[in-house]
Amino acid sequence: MTFEPTDPNVDGYFLTYVYTDCREIPVVMPARDTEGRLLPAPPLSLEPEVRPAPLAALGLKQGMPTDFHFVRNHFGVPLIDHSRVTLELGGAVTRELNLSLRELLGRPSRSLTVVLECAGHRRKEFSPATAGLPWSTGAVSEARWTGVPLADLLAEVQPSARVCEVLFEGCDRGVHRTASDEVPFSRSIPFERARYGDVLIAWAMNGAPIPPELGGPVRAIVPGCYAVDSVKWLRRIEVRERPFLGPFQAQDYRLIGVNGSANGEAVHELRISSLILEPEAGAVVTSDRVEVSGVAWAGRNGVASVEVRLRGGSWRPAMLAPQWERYGFTHWSDTVAAPPGNHEIEARAVDQSGNVQPERPEWNVFGYANNSIHGIPISITSRGRAIKSSSREPSSSRVIRG
Repeated sequence: MTFEPTDPNVDGYFLTYVYTDCREIPVVMPARDTEGRLLPAPPLSLEPEVRPAPLAALGLKQGMPTDFHFVRNHFGVPLIDHSRVTLELGGAVTRELNLSLRELLGRPSRSLTVVLECAGHRRKEFSPATAGLPWSTGAVSEARWTGVPLADLLAEVQPSARVCEVLFEGCDRGVHRTASDEVPFSRSIPFERARYGDVLIAWAMNGAPIPPELGGPVRAIVPGCYAVDSVKWLRRIEVRERPFLGPFQAQDYRLIGVNGSANGEAVHELRISSLILEPEAGAVVTSDRVEVSGVAWAGRNGVASVEVRLRGGSWRPAMLAPQWERYGFTHWSDTVAAPPGNHEIEARAVDQSGNVQPERPEWNVFGYANNSIHGIPISITSRGRAIKSSSREPSSSRVIRG
């Protein structure tokens, strides 16, 4: 059986791979501590830090702990003196703003629960393989962010009549593959999206200051868009009258190769997606009725339904839990009947506009935006039948008894 980076093996461990010095090194780490508490997933990279979220944490209906949020940084975490933080807002505006962290915290704020998903989430599923960090599942997380609505700041600076975009520039810098000089990490979003009242200049995460590895002290949060648009360590906001052509906008994060496209559509809006969280991949189930549960998310369109099936069978509707936040996870569950043997359980979601998860990923050069049907392998044994998949009795996190 093949174990993915965030899937524990039969004895409750993660089999993962750490990428260092251009080598892939297998590492085995425990999924839970000695008291059974969930541990953060091991990193895929140490410098810059890249760490998936453990799938079990996505299903916590009381909210994901901050320590379990996935981490994806292009460059190293910058050292920032909070007492000297200044956020600049300028460009094609009537008046500019320069706000200290204290001044930002003193302004009217708003809190939103938001799912952030890396554009490279589930990149390992593309065939043929694509360029980029080989994410499996786990490059998605939910958190409650608090900050100043960007729309309020834009109203204050009075943009010109010809504006088309708003640019976010972070404090982190490094060399991009297309250039020899260092560049800051920067992304722009359409002005109409920026002026919508849900884009936040955030300074708190889950009721506490944002940790440095997750973009603190100040970062952008663009709900309903891939996480790349939510620029971390924010230092400057620029209102623009011309499209931004920086390397992380014009060269990267584009769906190059889709339908023969040479330039590709820019990656912005989240696609409808879902994940199966329970049972775990590779679980041995001793009942012919399998309790299945997971999460779905859909950006600004919202989740309309989730369906579940055994691979090759008919789709059946799952039950959705009430979704209290437009941009948060939708939790779902179902019971699937299956005879003894090896099976693959699949789930797909549909958004309010009728978009449905496709059978296969839409291949593109950089392996972005994979929202294909999610499936996991399981084994079902007859009640009381001996389990021969291991010489030892697997842990209770891997064996589900009826």
